[in-house]
Parts: sequence; structure tokens; C-alpha cells
Amino acid sequence: MFGLVFANMLVILMIDEAGLRSMLAARLALSGADVVSMESVDPVRVGRLTAQSPTLVADAAAAARHPGGIAALAADRAWCRLVLIGAEPEGTSAPHVHHVRTEDPVASITALLDLSETQRSA
Repeated sequence: MFGLVFANMLVILMIDEAGLRSMLAARLALSGADVVSMESVDPVRVGRLTAQSPTLVADAAAAARHPGGIAALAADRAWCRLVLIGAEPEGTSAPHVHHVRTEDPVASITALLDLSETQRSA
């Protein structure tokens, strides 16, 4: 059902809603991604997990709680990709920032990361 399309990809989930976080973690892990969940971004912990830039997936509430909010997350070049669920795209138009609507975010995020990984390896 799921191929190893995300092998060697670290995805950090900063998602408040437990059901969504669990579904997304399961789907990404079954696809081969390494998945870590954090209540807030801890740069030291992220640095210990990988030398590469990971993907951060955050919902609007968790991103808004981050010091500096969504704009600070978008400006932080630590992320190879920043995926924001249900957040307004205003002021976050960098190429590595992706917005996902709250309707079926698991499928949208899986497809987005699969497409991004395919483009990087081509």
C-alpha cells in the first residue's frame, strides 16, 4: 500500500490535535519517514536528530504559539519544508512554505511530501 517514498526524511510534527497527529505520524512512518512529535520546536533537539534540514508540519494553533508565530517559522531556514495546516498564507510566501487546508490534511501532506521528494531526487 505504502512504498518507502520518504526514506531518510525526518518530519517533525508540531500538531495540537491528537487524532490528526496520530494519523499523520502513522501514514508518514508507514511510508518510510522518520517522524518526531514536539509540542514546540526545540532547535537543540532537532540538531541532535539530524544534520539535514527536516520538514516541519505544524497546525495553525501550534505555529501561532511559536515565538514570533508563523512568520518566524517561515523565516527560519532550518526547515527544508514548512507545511502549515489551516494557517492563512499571508506573509508566508517563501518557496519552502506550503499551506494545507484542514479538509483531509493527511492525504494532502502525504502527496505534497511525496511530490517534493520526487522532485529533489530527479
